[in-house]
Amino acid sequence: MMADTHNSTDRPQLVAESPSSQRWLAYSQERFPLLQYGILIFSFYSSNQFLAHTLTSPGEPMTYNLSSLLGAITLLCLFFHLRVFDDHKDFEDDCRHFPDRVLQRGIVTLRGLKVLGGVAIAIELLLSAAWSLAALVSVVLALGFSLLMAKDFFARKWLKRHFLVSASTHMLIMPLFAVVIFSFATRRYFWEVPGWFWIYSAVGFFVAFNWEVSRKIRVPEDEIEGLDSYSKVFGAYGAAYVVLLIRVIDTGLVALVGYHLQFSSWFFVALGGLFAICMVGFAQYRFRTSSKTAKRMEAYAGMYIIVFDMTLVIELARIHGVNWSGAA
Repeated sequence: MMADTHNSTDRPQLVAESPSSQRWLAYSQERFPLLQYGILIFSFYSSNQFLAHTLTSPGEPMTYNLSSLLGAITLLCLFFHLRVFDDHKDFEDDCRHFPDRVLQRGIVTLRGLKVLGGVAIAIELLLSAAWSLAALVSVVLALGFSLLMAKDFFARKWLKRHFLVSASTHMLIMPLFAVVIFSFATRRYFWEVPGWFWIYSAVGFFVAFNWEVSRKIRVPEDEIEGLDSYSKVFGAYGAAYVVLLIRVIDTGLVALVGYHLQFSSWFFVALGGLFAICMVGFAQYRFRTSSKTAKRMEAYAGMYIIVFDMTLVIELARIHGVNWSGAA
């Protein structure tokens, strides 16, 4: 989800005969940077885990335990196998538009990626099965949906003509990832998820969708022939207003959850400040339109994904405290 760079970040001398560790490190740096994903997973996992605890065991301290570790590793593998699926699905298009990428240059291969993706899926199934049947069911649900995504829901040509529908349906994986966290945290099945947790999981959908739109806004001179963008669909400014609309929705949903949980005023002040910062990015692009300010739209969207989750984490930890335990 997070990494979608257009240019290769590997060293110029890297070739297909280079040591495998160097080749796969280059792929990771370009397509799956572990530091970025580590930060994403910590914030996303913590917020959903803490919320699951709050809704199912009210009044108890927030806890990091063995389930947190196993669930976070599972979530990392889920994100990675999504990247593998995407790189297989989009391989031919990427060869045309991004020939300098590590995969497109043959530094790593689709076959090698398939093996790593298979290992990731095996880890997901083993860890979830070892933890609880509920966790396994949720992982299988997310895995099944990701397989449909890999096939573009068996409607690839139609979805290519309906860019917005394609993006929104693919982002539905985010609530399912939240449900995986819920099942690891509570050992409860997805049909036992409380309504307020579903509302917060919808926030995950909207913030991911916001980032997806933001990263595909380009000024006219940066548009790539044959490659879709939201600025092509809605116009340079229309796409920015779509980003703003989605931001209003996801911020409103977070505030609604905070109101239900009777959070303190600082939470809403922090949330409002975060929204204001994103508005700065919107204003910069709207009134000083350039390649630089268009790229900032993506940066602000990525920042929001991390910070809004951590705002919830800090407030729940402040209210209930945090325990660190090796036990379940």
